[in-house]
Amino acid sequence: MDKTAWFVVTLCAILIGVNMWLTPEQPPRPAQAAPQLAPTSADAASQPTGEQTDPAAAAVAEASPVSSGVDLTPVAELTSLSAEGKPVAVFRFSATGGSLADIEMVGKPINSTKDDLQASVRLNSIARQGIGTLMFRLSEQMPPVFDNTVYRLVPEETNERQVTLEGQLNDLKIRKVYSLSPLKNAEGNAIEGHAYCLHLSISVQNTGKLARLAQQWGVYAGASAPISSREWQQYTYCIRYEDKSFHKENAGSFSSWFSGDKARIFSTNCDTIGWVGVMNQYYATLLRPVQGEPVSSYYAAPVAGLQVPGGDKPDVTGVETAIGVPSFTLAAATDQQSGGIKTLEYDLFTGPKLNLMLSDLTKEFPKIDYIMDYGVFHIISYPMNYLINVFYRWFGNWGWAIVAMTFVVRLIIWPLYRKSYTSMKSMSLLQPRVQEIRQKYANNQQKASQEMIKLYREYGVSPMGGCLPMFLQIPIFFSFFYVLQTAAEFRGAPFIGWITDLSQMDTVATLPLLGWNIPINVLPIIMAITMILQMRMTPQVGGDPMQQRIIRLMPLFFFAFCYTYPSALALYWTTTNLISIAQTWIIRRLPQPELKKVDLSGQKGKKSFLERMAELQQEELKRRSQQQR
Repeated sequence: MDKTAWFVVTLCAILIGVNMWLTPEQPPRPAQAAPQLAPTSADAASQPTGEQTDPAAAAVAEASPVSSGVDLTPVAELTSLSAEGKPVAVFRFSATGGSLADIEMVGKPINSTKDDLQASVRLNSIARQGIGTLMFRLSEQMPPVFDNTVYRLVPEETNERQVTLEGQLNDLKIRKVYSLSPLKNAEGNAIEGHAYCLHLSISVQNTGKLARLAQQWGVYAGASAPISSREWQQYTYCIRYEDKSFHKENAGSFSSWFSGDKARIFSTNCDTIGWVGVMNQYYATLLRPVQGEPVSSYYAAPVAGLQVPGGDKPDVTGVETAIGVPSFTLAAATDQQSGGIKTLEYDLFTGPKLNLMLSDLTKEFPKIDYIMDYGVFHIISYPMNYLINVFYRWFGNWGWAIVAMTFVVRLIIWPLYRKSYTSMKSMSLLQPRVQEIRQKYANNQQKASQEMIKLYREYGVSPMGGCLPMFLQIPIFFSFFYVLQTAAEFRGAPFIGWITDLSQMDTVATLPLLGWNIPINVLPIIMAITMILQMRMTPQVGGDPMQQRIIRLMPLFFFAFCYTYPSALALYWTTTNLISIAQTWIIRRLPQPELKKVDLSGQKGKKSFLERMAELQQEELKRRSQQQR
């Protein structure tokens, strides 16, 4: 190999190393000290005499904003069922804060191949507060204070459909009711996604003799980080639906090169917020006010020092979020009547990122399907995900579903592929004449280009015709890449033999080398071999020597890119290569193109695309020549 080839090979090796061992991590931030909170006079205007403190704020004034020692031991749980009556999620509730402490994916998850989506899938288990915990003193200046009051379970109002918890903050009585309320579609069937939904009702009643003004309150919507040491941290986001658009911030959004790190994001200009939440690579938690309840503020912050389950990955920085409650006043209790009551209603979704399931929830949670995070390729990614799910219903295996989806894609672009092969074959037949022109006008590149364009036009050959299928496959490849990266369907899904998890590398062994354990991944190797075979079956069209070297080294580039990515990606590209080889074999047995001059009599005055480009190039050269003179 020449120097260029060695350079590319070395670069590919470096890329593999970077992908395997240099995954960027956000540096953990030190835990913030508890602020010295002074009593507030927020409700002073509503008091008959003197200055009173907010009872909720007074009760938690000494609490730490980062309550790492909070006991979230469950005191009750609800089991959610799918439309078929099978368990899919267990919601566990803690007396601390009267909150949802943990959600475990159990049984056979909706649209999943495994009977158990790994027993370690426990959402919000890394959080230091339970979902639904009340928060006080939401502001930009200091961390919020959480309600760590110990609530009591109300047994007579707790059953397999709901859990009721009650707590007392000085003269405020707080009652929380979590209930399973699966909605039904027009046909009367339960919507699958609602198996992961809860309804939360929070009632606050004033039992004191003084009216109370509550402000700067919020409801905690949970925290998120990778739930496995083999998952990617960069897919961890705070998310929200605001002003009819989907927005997200990851842990890096709180850092800036120029202004330093931000402790939190706090916005009070959020009248159009529909829901807020957090997500990681495969799961999400969303909190939505119901009945058009307005939102007073939006809160998001990084959470440092989280320990990812598995223990083989350093502490990571996750994210957490909350939704602000508009200020409200509670009338005082009297001997004749009870005090004022304020009820807050929320819907909660917490479950896997399954595209088809999320699409059924868009009426209740607008644009919830955007959490799939397909980016600019969503136009292709959505139908691709749909096709894979259709084929899974047929085959019952996500690997074969990927193979079938790839076959359909290749079948759709078959006419373009055949036209591309024919064009490349014609170009290869013209190569002797092209070489003659290059030798004849070796000292006049402009004249050589003009003669080659004339030659291509005489025989009706387009040099760009052979590139179209390759360009078309690039967005398809990246569309599937995005489908793969965030689809919970592939998590833990086996294919055949050694491929036991399509969301991870198909490592069969490790090779100790210089103190590192190099994984031996089979599918990327097969992918590279099939790509070389496909290229050898493709007609050679000559061209620039550097360009030819780059084309020959393309298998190495794709090998380096796919080597440390999930095996589903290598499976897709390997299947694409095998189908391309079969298509090429079929095309080579069809009548081959012959060099025939085309009739240009009806095209007098018309110029081809290449001729127009050549004229523009000549004009540009003349302009530069004039500038130099």
